[in-house]
Amino acid sequence: MIVTNGELLKKAKGAGYAVPAFNVDNLESVLGVLNAAYSVDKEIIIQTIPRTLKYGGVATYSALVRALYKGKADLSIHLDHGGDIEICRECIGAGYTSVMIDGSMLAFDKNVELTKQAVDMAHSLGVSVEGELGTIGGKEETEGRIRYTEVDEAVEFVERTGVDSLAIGVGTSHGVYKGTPHIAVDRIREIAAAVDIPLVLHGASGLSDDVIRDCIHAGISKINFATQLRQAFTQGLKEGLACGEATYDPKTYLPYAIRAVQQAAEKIIKLCHGL
Repeated sequence: MIVTNGELLKKAKGAGYAVPAFNVDNLESVLGVLNAAYSVDKEIIIQTIPRTLKYGGVATYSALVRALYKGKADLSIHLDHGGDIEICRECIGAGYTSVMIDGSMLAFDKNVELTKQAVDMAHSLGVSVEGELGTIGGKEETEGRIRYTEVDEAVEFVERTGVDSLAIGVGTSHGVYKGTPHIAVDRIREIAAAVDIPLVLHGASGLSDDVIRDCIHAGISKINFATQLRQAFTQGLKEGLACGEATYDPKTYLPYAIRAVQQAAEKIIKLCHGL
């Protein structure tokens, strides 16, 4: 079934695994991720960032997922890093079952205010909400301003907003890591012990399997992957274009990209679900 993040993550938190959340960009990445979910038969989250929505249209990606979904493994359709209430409202209207409102670069009280507005609006429509506290590296606006999530602030934020899940800053970064990242696993464990909602890890592409397992064991219930899939797609596309059967017809070389995304996603799903 297509459900909310809230439903998926509550189950994951109780059972001690994480649901992988895959950022998709086009038809081929949607097909690759769905094929992986069917192959492993475990729940996933399919999500898009606002920049992707600007590229393809707000209604496009939810429509793709719903048209292609075969009713096997449960999944949700999620807006990643929504910057304002309006984009959240648009995505919900287009069929998204979960949204993220990212006020992490605002002052604490302003972040609480924005997130609470998103929660009130989304909950009235049966949609779950992810908030963010602390900062995740790799975005232009966070350069030089990385801040770990404080335990006491996380407790207050959850109480005041009623948010369903919380993305925390513990040393991860979007994009490609430069050097070896150092993740504050103890901070994850402290926050998980202090709040009763699922925690989210952004920027997992490039982390080792052992680090990801440590984060899950510490209390992470949702893990985002974007760069890793884009790298797989690009490598598969190159192989398709270089093969002897490649022609002017995209249907001859794009299946290579689909298979590459599927293979990458299958490994991630197994890792997050502890298989």
